[in-house]
Amino acid sequence: MRVSEGQRLGALTLLVVSLTVYGVSLLNARQPVRESPIPWGSQGPGLIAIEVAGDPGKEGIYFLPEGTTIEKVREIAVIPGMNDGGKIEGVGISTGSVLVTSGQGEVKIGEMAAAKRLALGLPVDLNHASEEDLSLVPGIGEKMAYQITQLRKQRGAFRDLSDLTAVPGIKEKKLNGLKGYLIVRPARGQI
Repeated sequence: MRVSEGQRLGALTLLVVSLTVYGVSLLNARQPVRESPIPWGSQGPGLIAIEVAGDPGKEGIYFLPEGTTIEKVREIAVIPGMNDGGKIEGVGISTGSVLVTSGQGEVKIGEMAAAKRLALGLPVDLNHASEEDLSLVPGIGEKMAYQITQLRKQRGAFRDLSDLTAVPGIKEKKLNGLKGYLIVRPARGQI
């Protein structure tokens, strides 16, 4: 079989292009992955996750250093009205907080939806989660979520995650698997 000059040139060109692509991919693989230069752009230790809602241009999830004040959130998310006569309703910000802004400069602080909390790796408060919220937790189905909410109604509130062992189907092993997804916060006024 005879190989023409054009076939040789084509094979050589293909080889050079392949080696070039391979070399570039090796160089890119060796480049260190850079962390986001802004603290509210990536999740990590020592950061809290808050959501800003209400202003379509500023809505989103922000990751901020623990202890961040509402004034700092205003600067980062450019929330109007917070320092110029605007009203803030709710308690202080913590991980999982939602700041809902209005056009009149009012800011209401609430809790992030359970689905968002779970997607961000944040636990859901067992005493405030609805049956639907609880059914989103891995390892808890609709039936178990119903049983948990019924137990909560009977007891008034859970004091500790270990209270869940009173629910049929939740033993120590299952409870350990749920600990990363659930939290029990003390009711206001309790310490």
